[in-house]
Amino acid sequence: MRLNLLGVGNAALLSVKFKTLDDAGLLNVSALARALGVHRSTFLSRVATHGLEAAILYYATDQKLKDLN
Repeated sequence: MRLNLLGVGNAALLSVKFKTLDDAGLLNVSALARALGVHRSTFLSRVATHGLEAAILYYATDQKLKDLN
């Protein structure tokens, strides 16, 4: 997996390649999962099958839909 943080004009601020989120040490996966309102294991399972960006987008959208109801 590759994590790219882009700045203004899509300039690469940070680019890191790693196998799992635990290898990176850049993200606090537990805090991210907590902020998205999902269990860490569920979040990591979604990341493994769909990718980090898609998992964050999925749970952020799901959280917004829950807030509307």
